[in-house]
Amino acid sequence: MFASEPPTKITSIIIECGWLLMDLRDDAKLNDLMSNVMTYLTLNPLIVDASWLLVYVLTAKNLVKCGQTKQAVLLLEQVVQIREQTVADDHPSRLASQYELAAAYTANRQVKEAVSLLEQVVQIQEQTLTDHHPDRLASQHTLAGAYKVNRQVKEAVSLLEQVVQIKQQTLANDHPDRLASQHTLAGAYKANGQVKEAVSLLEQVVQIKQQTLANDHPSRLASQYALARVYKANGQVKEAVLLLEQVVQIKEQTLADDHPDRLASQHELATYLWYLDRRDAALQVIKYVVEIRRKVLDSSHPARTNSEEWLSYFKGKINNIKPA
Repeated sequence: MFASEPPTKITSIIIECGWLLMDLRDDAKLNDLMSNVMTYLTLNPLIVDASWLLVYVLTAKNLVKCGQTKQAVLLLEQVVQIREQTVADDHPSRLASQYELAAAYTANRQVKEAVSLLEQVVQIQEQTLTDHHPDRLASQHTLAGAYKVNRQVKEAVSLLEQVVQIKQQTLANDHPDRLASQHTLAGAYKANGQVKEAVSLLEQVVQIKQQTLANDHPSRLASQYALARVYKANGQVKEAVLLLEQVVQIKEQTLADDHPDRLASQHELATYLWYLDRRDAALQVIKYVVEIRRKVLDSSHPARTNSEEWLSYFKGKINNIKPA
């Protein structure tokens, strides 16, 4: 079908399909696609070819999603090095590649490196872009997330409050970017011990999304999931379970068995059910999660090991309380 077309055109079309798979979180299919692209272009999967940077960037982002973060960092460090040698400090493509490398650093638990790199990106954008420019706000948003992971929670809250304030002044109350930053700020509030503020803000976000998005929209479900977590942190465990059961029910109807978002919600629900002493239900759910994650994730993947540890804990507790 594409035999007469040049490789650049064919690859461009395939990459567009790849970004769609990324948005759908069909990580396994995208992984196969990028492997086939590498073979088609006779590229080395470990050494970046400067002629095909976008191929390597998408491959690296997929590797992060698949838990292969070390390889992702290896590729993105090369991409950034090439960009730094070929374009100016404030060139959008250079800043974008540094941004992606920082995200990979965070996923690879190199949080200090992520913070350092994002601080550089934000510093340049603050000098070259207006305070309400989407790229500048996006980088500040991501830096705040890295601060939170690096336990610089107060810095995360302060920066996110600035971002949210600007977005509230410039974007409609149902704009996805505004809601995303409010969602993230709520998470920072929770980490900073401001649980009531987190609950209040997420309830606002969820209310707007329930009015504007379908009940199976990923963004709506993500905020409901986050609200369930802050409910539990606030001692509202019954409300947390009720909301999370709704989220899980919808995801079980709309997402594949091995979809990461579905599994994350099921895992969380199992721990909440256990907290409410619904132990049989909790054990059934966590067993299912472990079974699926063992099929699709490496044995060292944090999500898989976490679920396996919870399963062992549940079994141990149940065995200890059984009558002799």
